[in-house]
Amino acid sequence: MTEVLCINGTFAADVLEFYAVHGVQIPEKDKIYTVRNVIRHTNFKTGFLLNEIQNPEVPIGTAFGLISREPTFDIKRFTTLLGDQLEEKELIKEFETSKEPEPKTPLF
Repeated sequence: MTEVLCINGTFAADVLEFYAVHGVQIPEKDKIYTVRNVIRHTNFKTGFLLNEIQNPEVPIGTAFGLISREPTFDIKRFTTLLGDQLEEKELIKEFETSKEPEPKTPLF
């Protein structure tokens, strides 16, 4: 299991409002979390799903249209427990070999 430390629990007001409408919980700064999955998005950003925070799926616009999916949290919001930057490629490789990809649910 990969544990990470949240170093940035600050979100823009519009994001917090969207999350509040959909009942989304967010990570808190200085708390330790266990990575449940690593997701590489179509916008080339990488996000975490965390064991300690299991959120409902929300509508998300993508290059492929509107889908419903559990929100992820940007890898840059976290470090190793020692405060080192996370190695994105290594995490992606680790989770690609050990986990099935998260399902994408289209909205109709």
